[in-house]
Amino acid sequence: SNSGGGGGGSRGIAKLLISNLEYSVNDQDMRELFSEFGPIKEYSVHYDRSGRSLGTADVSYVNKSDAARALKTYNNVPLDGKPMIIELVTDGPVFGGGDRNRNSWG
Repeated sequence: SNSGGGGGGSRGIAKLLISNLEYSVNDQDMRELFSEFGPIKEYSVHYDRSGRSLGTADVSYVNKSDAARALKTYNNVPLDGKPMIIELVTDGPVFGGGDRNRNSWG
């Protein structure tokens, strides 16, 4: 039996990537929206160097099941008029993984 708190193995990734956000949405909004599903480790809206929102954010949950529920509940749901696009971030690099070559046509 596999019980007992492990040292954060790769299983424990419970991170949501939220995109298509209205530019006025801030960290506080993220916390209010997403903390109702369970304890959050960290949350942040992404800004460019001049301090403008990139329209993306991430939220990390302590529990994967909470992240899954938040995704189900909020994916495609409008926030300030724009539907949020939510993805569950899994282990490994999110952007441009090993199958980069698939997309290179001549």
